[in-house]
Amino acid sequence: MDLAPSAKTLMMSSMYNLIFVRFIFFSIIAGLLGCGGPDAGTYEGKIGGKKQVIVRVNEDGSVVLEGYWQESLKGSHERGTLKGEDMDALVFEGPQNKKFKLRMLYQKEADDLIILAIQSRTYGPGSRYVTTEKDSVFDPPPRLSRKIDN
Repeated sequence: MDLAPSAKTLMMSSMYNLIFVRFIFFSIIAGLLGCGGPDAGTYEGKIGGKKQVIVRVNEDGSVVLEGYWQESLKGSHERGTLKGEDMDALVFEGPQNKKFKLRMLYQKEADDLIILAIQSRTYGPGSRYVTTEKDSVFDPPPRLSRKIDN
């Protein structure tokens, strides 16, 4: 009785192992990078001198900022950097009559968005993000808490 595995069995086993290893690898990468953006919902809080700032994250990934600028700003989730560290950011477009971008760099903690910095930039060659608040980095950082809808 021959107990040695056939070449076909070894090849199939090797192929399944390769598929399994790739699945685990991509699952780990997806977990580390995250799904991108905060969960859909309404986040409220105070930022600097602004008493009531509201960020609405829609199911389609679009984001609306209210209470920080004179009018509501629309935007999306992107990646940004702060002091060389890669992190999540919400980027909003300014109104048509005043073209600029407003970027909120944040970390997600439970149902809160911890705002680490707010930066803005104009359009044009060589334009860069600059801080819009008195301090370039908040200490302690403000939180926008997710409002539970009934």
